[in-house]
Amino acid sequence: MSGDAVEILVSSGPGEARYLVLADGRPLDLIIDRRCLLTDCVFRGRVAAIDKGLDAAFVELGQGERQGFLPGAKALGLSEGACVVVRVRADARGGKGPLLAAHQGFGPVGEAPALLHRPDPLARLQAAFPQARMVPNAHHEVDEALDAALDPVVPLPGGGRLVIEQAAALTAIDVDSAGTRPAEANGAAVAEIARQLRLRGIGGQVVVDFVSGRDRKPLYRLAEALKQAVSADPTPTHVFGVSPLGLVELTRERRGPSLGELLCRRSLAATPETLALAALRRLLAEALATPGRIPALRAAPSVAAVLTGLGPERAEAERLLGHPLSIREDAARAPEDILIEDATR
Repeated sequence: MSGDAVEILVSSGPGEARYLVLADGRPLDLIIDRRCLLTDCVFRGRVAAIDKGLDAAFVELGQGERQGFLPGAKALGLSEGACVVVRVRADARGGKGPLLAAHQGFGPVGEAPALLHRPDPLARLQAAFPQARMVPNAHHEVDEALDAALDPVVPLPGGGRLVIEQAAALTAIDVDSAGTRPAEANGAAVAEIARQLRLRGIGGQVVVDFVSGRDRKPLYRLAEALKQAVSADPTPTHVFGVSPLGLVELTRERRGPSLGELLCRRSLAATPETLALAALRRLLAEALATPGRIPALRAAPSVAAVLTGLGPERAEAERLLGHPLSIREDAARAPEDILIEDATR
């Protein structure tokens, strides 16, 4: 990476900051920072319950009703009601609470539950890429990269494509030669698969269906090539080899929701929170372009409810606007159809 020209593009607004890392003009990392994301946050928590069968503690973090899951309760000497300092290893997912690990560096005595440390993603990126050029207010470029990273179809150089399908249990990646020579499509797919896993934040089990015939020898060479390609990923990724069904199997450590899980519903429709934060960004951009105008938002009930509940984010928007923000519920509007109108209407 040291020889690459690296840029960090920043797009921030109320409630959300988005960072795009470009290496020689190609997207490498896409980071979304929201208050609800807790990976690598440090808490002083309180043990709510001990499950002896699982040898684990359920820990109150003060982040809503969902408790964190801390393995190894016996070795840690924990009991119900005890205070413990923990780091969030992975965000809540699929009905399960955040996965925790015991953390040193903060004392267990003090107010609990309490947030002790929240990491700064931008500072982390600047440490990882100290020579990177910073590009602020890159809203359009980040939007385009996000749209591409949410598209299940990824074109390959020279023809062919990847089709990436995320499900609850695993992610399936299909290599489609689309009329090109299978060996060429497979060769191009290896580097692109490694890039897409990192870019999209995909974790858990992954299976890859390369273009193959009766001879399996090329599959083993592709598995080795993929092992080399993912070795540069800062998130631990392990290629296990070729399954009896001819699929290359690998796992990538899950540290939080993927971009698709964070930004979209199962149907790949944007979540109300994603729509609400995007509406705030658009409203501020329009207000900046038309000084003196007092804008208001009109949105579907699900999106209006999120906008109304965004306390700190709404306060930040109102501070930037210089006046209170009017949010109007309109049951006739689709969730993605958010209108910016004059507040005087």
